[in-house]
Amino acid sequence: MADDLQLWTTPNQLGDTFSVQTPGGDGTVTLNQPLTAYGATNNSNRDVELYAPNEQSGDPVQSIGGGQSVPFPQSQSVQSVKFV
Repeated sequence: MADDLQLWTTPNQLGDTFSVQTPGGDGTVTLNQPLTAYGATNNSNRDVELYAPNEQSGDPVQSIGGGQSVPFPQSQSVQSVKFV
């Protein structure tokens, strides 16, 4: 089963989402361009870490447990997603 994360592109987890999926194995997905996210729904059993542009080796801007849906207190710029 593929890992799946929905990034909310509008506040209050309403409206449009951007789907990030990985078929397994290496769980890192780099987006073509940064995305402004206001929350996320992790449909995976694995935890997920979100990284800001040019920060893939540093601390994640947000971590989300498997099966959790999290609104962000403020928007986050996301460039890569790592399923761990």
